[in-house]
Amino acid sequence: MTTAEVFLEKENLPESISGGTLNYAMIEFAKLHGEAALKAASRKAYFRDSNGFVCTTEENKKSILNAYPLSNIK
Repeated sequence: MTTAEVFLEKENLPESISGGTLNYAMIEFAKLHGEAALKAASRKAYFRDSNGFVCTTEENKKSILNAYPLSNIK
């Protein structure tokens, strides 16, 4: 997975907009959306038991919320 800095370098953006502030903003934006996506997925965490009933568990939700650590977004 590429970092915000490498992504911006590949895009050949003008130096005036490709500085640290933009890198920071991109990282925070990605974290915000990553966290929102995991939360949305965790709300839909369910499985069907052997009788066909829909079940949800906190373990499923925690597993999804921890599936991709936000510390991977750099």
